[in-house]
Amino acid sequence: MFNVFNKSRLAALIAFVSLSVMNLSLMACECYEPSCNRLYISGFGGGIYSNSSRVSQFGTAFFPEDRLGPLSVIAEGHLNKTSTGFGGVGVGYEWSKPFCSGWSLATAGELEAFFFEDKKKGHLINHTVNGLPEHNFFDTFHMNSSVILANIVFSLKSDSLFGFSPYVGGGIGATRISLNRADSLQTEPLEANINHFNSRRNDSSWAFAAQAKAGLRYKFCQRFHIFAEYRYLYVDTSNYIFGATNYTTHVPTSEWNVRVRDANYNAFAIGVQFDL
Repeated sequence: MFNVFNKSRLAALIAFVSLSVMNLSLMACECYEPSCNRLYISGFGGGIYSNSSRVSQFGTAFFPEDRLGPLSVIAEGHLNKTSTGFGGVGVGYEWSKPFCSGWSLATAGELEAFFFEDKKKGHLINHTVNGLPEHNFFDTFHMNSSVILANIVFSLKSDSLFGFSPYVGGGIGATRISLNRADSLQTEPLEANINHFNSRRNDSSWAFAAQAKAGLRYKFCQRFHIFAEYRYLYVDTSNYIFGATNYTTHVPTSEWNVRVRDANYNAFAIGVQFDL
């Protein structure tokens, strides 16, 4: 189910949007003359939903030479689908150009950042076991994502739309992903209370990101806008290194390399813009 990221912050954002909608109707006397171009800031929040990403775990278990010798571990599987909340801020500049009577096409450049966190889980199967039963793992990660994007947005404007402006846009940038409190439990054969990442459980990585979005914006007076939108976010493959397995009761291992492959997200947001 929907798990709100930083519930207090998201609730504050929604409350701010709601209060703006109620109060702006009382501010007609403070309206400004329309402008062809505008510089604006924005705040937004909503829900974001991820697909089931592929995940791989690589390492070496150093068995004694008189048993098996060093054993490569290559475990692969999928992380679970998740849903959570997200919130962000942005700044942009919009140019409007009339193209026929009463209609104009606006082009905007934006820089925005948004943030979300969720918990990822996945079952991984090791297909490279020689002389041992199949080894399966259950991995969990607390994932924090910070997305920074540069966008271009196209909006349609007309007096005939009664203050509404439909828009589409897209952008590219990067995502800073932190995996914290990582845990890798061998489930088959079971090794209870053994976290294979126990000597270092946190790591971070940068990954390429791209998004497309479409929405509807509504203008109050000349400086305030509220909007609702859909976003598709793509995050490229990211790589992490976790610590070696370090227990007196467990065979020593190398550090563990974890690779999370392409992630796809669908998001829905509401927000407010203010023209500077």
